[in-house]
Amino acid sequence: MFTVKKLIGMAVLALTPFAAQASTPAPTFDFYKDGASGLLDAVTTAPNYNSGLLSVTIRALKADGSTALVADRWDGLGVSSGGFLEVSEITDGEALTLTFNKVINLTGLQFSQWENGLLGPLDKASLTWGSKSLTLGTNNDGGLLLNTFSLSGVSGSTFTIRNTGGFLSSFRLAGITATAAVPEPGTYALMGLGLVGVGLLVRRRQRA
Repeated sequence: MFTVKKLIGMAVLALTPFAAQASTPAPTFDFYKDGASGLLDAVTTAPNYNSGLLSVTIRALKADGSTALVADRWDGLGVSSGGFLEVSEITDGEALTLTFNKVINLTGLQFSQWENGLLGPLDKASLTWGSKSLTLGTNNDGGLLLNTFSLSGVSGSTFTIRNTGGFLSSFRLAGITATAAVPEPGTYALMGLGLVGVGLLVRRRQRA
């Protein structure tokens, strides 16, 4: 089913040169115009994406928390819950979970079909990791086709993006910017003490 938002987005894309749309650096994982599925959605249970030494597995959840399928199309990733004539965007209550192969610093998220709204955020989401969360609303770069959220202090290996904008809200995940987390100096110190302890234990056993 084609929504007004989708039709407008496709019309703007057709009239705008691809080079003019790339106003921000390419994300680590780019799901926008990646050629994976063309204009139609390809649906899978838990697709895995790789970028250098990082990989991320993405799963989809319905509003009631049950498992859905990840929908991959030219404009990014959505949620396919199997409904009749559904749009397969991330709609109210639906979510994507991102599970990385290691602890990462999440520094940016990109969304397509994101609407900031004139009187407040039409599209709104929550980002949760561990016991922490933050709200994604109008605090983005205000891009025309892609809206980028710059993040700081967001570190972990599993993250959940959930649509909290209500029944008019729908969007797709277009990109993820992430780097492998570097252990803090205190962590290195603890590792060093542990190695020293192992070394002393080995020497004691050799003398006994």
